[in-house]
Amino acid sequence: MQDDDPLQYFESNAPHLFEKYVALRRRAYSGKYSDLPLNFGLPDEADRISRIVYAVRETANGGRVLAGGGRLTISTPEVPRRLPLEEKDFSLRNCELLKHLHLDRNPYGEISRMAAAPEHARGFEVSSGLGNALCALAAREGLDVVFSMCPELPARVNERNAKRRGVLFHRYTELRPVCGMRMWLCAFTGLLRVYAVGQTEKAR
Repeated sequence: MQDDDPLQYFESNAPHLFEKYVALRRRAYSGKYSDLPLNFGLPDEADRISRIVYAVRETANGGRVLAGGGRLTISTPEVPRRLPLEEKDFSLRNCELLKHLHLDRNPYGEISRMAAAPEHARGFEVSSGLGNALCALAAREGLDVVFSMCPELPARVNERNAKRRGVLFHRYTELRPVCGMRMWLCAFTGLLRVYAVGQTEKAR
């Protein structure tokens, strides 16, 4: 495998990929954020109800190496769900800053637990590609807005990547979730306008 081999992004329910993704995200988070709780990144209820997209590199012998992954959790008026970032008493639907999005009658989602293997990340290529694939998936499901909660540097990277794709990016407020880190509540909007054609494929 060469480090410049092309990446593939796709959604999958394969258990072996999920196990590798959990190990990858725990390794990536612990290496970057030393103050996180020891159980951060372990499988949780949000994994069960989320759509997971993987970034994979092909090897010279036809195998595949997992380079990263991320998940999309969706809430709709018909099937309302509490998203991962809605900890304690915080509710996106009841947040005054978000009233203009009419979340009580529109579907929305959250991108979370995005992680890239340091040895395959190639700067922000993997995280950028995952964000693009997850936003495209959200648009195919009829979502015009997806939220994320991230520290300062990832927020800046997300803003830059959104601008490249023509997606609007918003920072609303700082939150301090259960993990104890200061995070920005962010959103990508205008997905339906930008993603007329999906960019991930369902793995067979």
